[in-house]
Amino acid sequence: MDSSILIELIAFLVIGFRIYILSSFKVNSVLDKMFALYTLKNYSPFLGYTVLFYMEIILIAQYYILGTLDIGLLFLAVIDIFMQYKNIFISVVTRDKQMFLDTIIKTNFQTLTKDEYYHISDELNKPQPLWKLYSTELIVFVFVVWTAELH
Repeated sequence: MDSSILIELIAFLVIGFRIYILSSFKVNSVLDKMFALYTLKNYSPFLGYTVLFYMEIILIAQYYILGTLDIGLLFLAVIDIFMQYKNIFISVVTRDKQMFLDTIIKTNFQTLTKDEYYHISDELNKPQPLWKLYSTELIVFVFVVWTAELH
């Protein structure tokens, strides 16, 4: 098996696993996706960290199998780690989605009026099409295929 096909297969399996796990949580909004990742991290750590750090797993596989490092994917991974640190790795441990939402909004925004709070809350709870919810995963897969084919 060619090494580029092996990388594409690993990326497909890792991204497919992430999408399968998140879809089993009935993810319909951005808040649902964040809360599913938060719940996985806190209550099923091995599975949670595998799903959270899927880009890093793919980057490591690319580096060891192909011997190259995809700068675009590395850039996306750094942004993803920053967003996870800000929204998923919070000090509150809860199973209540509303308390999680309150904590996220309060840590990201220092001063809010009640109307602003409700507007942000509504935007995070608004149902999204599946392609928007999983667009990051699709972009990562495109980067991986592109890098593998160029190698």
